[in-house]
Amino acid sequence: MAEEIRLGFCGAGKIVETHLAALERVEGMSATAVSSRTKKNARRLARRFKVPVATDDHQQVIDSPQVDVVFVAAPNYLHAPLVIAATQAGKHVIVEKPLATNLVEGKKMAAAVRKAGVELFYAEQLPLAPKSQALAAAVAAGEFGDLHFARQVERHSGPYSPWFFRKETAGGGVLVDLGCHSISVLLDLLPGREIEAVSGLIRTYRHTDGDVEDFSLVRMEFAGGAVAEAENSWCYLGGFESVTEVYGAEGNAVVDIGKGSGVTAFLEGRHLGDRDGEGGWHSPQHDPLWENGYIAQFEAIKATLREGAPYPQTVEDGLRVLRIMTAAYQSAARGGRPARGPF
Repeated sequence: MAEEIRLGFCGAGKIVETHLAALERVEGMSATAVSSRTKKNARRLARRFKVPVATDDHQQVIDSPQVDVVFVAAPNYLHAPLVIAATQAGKHVIVEKPLATNLVEGKKMAAAVRKAGVELFYAEQLPLAPKSQALAAAVAAGEFGDLHFARQVERHSGPYSPWFFRKETAGGGVLVDLGCHSISVLLDLLPGREIEAVSGLIRTYRHTDGDVEDFSLVRMEFAGGAVAEAENSWCYLGGFESVTEVYGAEGNAVVDIGKGSGVTAFLEGRHLGDRDGEGGWHSPQHDPLWENGYIAQFEAIKATLREGAPYPQTVEDGLRVLRIMTAAYQSAARGGRPARGPF
């Protein structure tokens, strides 16, 4: 590994802008290449973040001798083929959530990583957000006693790109897009506990042009009696919310990740500091890259590559989330009858 950890990005969507902005604040890591389906999009990001190479060929990023780690952030249906190609090139890989569009693809990715002997970092940053970390530490310390219920809600008005609304390209709707965040946070709060049953409720209310859901509820029943629920929506107007609740024998807590600054504002047609916002009441974060865990994610990756530190969100974690989401879809198809584990 070179002194500087050099990243190549496959994908040039909005989330890549977020990752590149976070990367600028991490010492010892930098972006050296970015690819997109169109060279125009790749060049746009390359100019903005001073990335040396911009291309419309993902394989060029994977094969580049100037890339140590490939960050796969293309649409979900490309996760498996790009991750496998990167492992075959002997590169470490970061893959955006969800791990894959389905469990079969996820298992193939995990097998490819094991065969190549490289690292695969599952880019699930919400459990690494400072507030998520603080809550998980308090739970682990027994501050609330034994948990009997936990809930995570993440919602906004919908994604930015048409591919999110097609099962063929996304693998699912809001459950795949936001539910993987919520489930990961809940698993972090109840580590090492087996899930005995998963129930799912799937609905489409506002975004009817695609073939995926825009509202989901997932209920997980843990061994020992604890219950956790993930509620996710693309139907929430007026901004973004991410809230985690825990209830235990000795206390409870509510952590609001989405409203970090204490500022509440109303603007017509846009959000404070965001010309692309839809307007209305909203509560902007003070430092979204830090508050949502993006900087902590890169620091954790660096610690693994430099020092061998265990990475907090592994490929096995991504596979477990896929299993739970698959079970939720199966339950919803059966009218909510629980899918039995263990998960």
